[in-house]
Amino acid sequence: MVAILAGLCFFTSVACLAALIARNRLHRHHRVDPAVRTEAPMTWLVDPRAAARLHRRLAKVGTAATAVAEDHRPTGRRRRTAVPSPLAITAGELRAQAVLLDLQVARVSVLAPGARRQPLADLDRAINEIETAGARLVALNAQVRAPRRLDLDDPGLAAVTQHIDRLAEAYQELLGLDAQAQLVPVTPPSSRPAPPQTWPPST
Repeated sequence: MVAILAGLCFFTSVACLAALIARNRLHRHHRVDPAVRTEAPMTWLVDPRAAARLHRRLAKVGTAATAVAEDHRPTGRRRRTAVPSPLAITAGELRAQAVLLDLQVARVSVLAPGARRQPLADLDRAINEIETAGARLVALNAQVRAPRRLDLDDPGLAAVTQHIDRLAEAYQELLGLDAQAQLVPVTPPSSRPAPPQTWPPST
């Protein structure tokens, strides 16, 4: 009996923990900023109405800005003293603007249909602009994090190549001078080395 009760308690604890983790992930997906509560109801995750669609668009902008900020967050011992990068600062500002717009969407949504039509249209235009800014931020972040491409027309690379060519030419000239001075044997290209002799010699 004790074993059964212990098993039930264990499985109940695991189920509660899994439900809590799923709830936290759902809230993070629902929020524009994971650290800021939203006034948007949870039903807006699937609600087809205009206000809910605006909220979901802002949530995507917030998720993208959070990802950029996480990419440039200092780690290790420098975490407390490091100065935030410009991209991280811009991502935070963009996310803060998205949070403010989300608050306005939630408050406008409770108005009468006739009273909220124009404010929602204005918010739609503002969200279009913030989405464009978010897309540019993500693209810039990808360029910063991508490894530097090798430019075949790079002047530095061309200078190194020319320097190597000059060294090779100088080495060939030295070999020619040594051959003329009979310091190194010159072997014709068509000659072959003699086969090795065996001992004792065969008769």
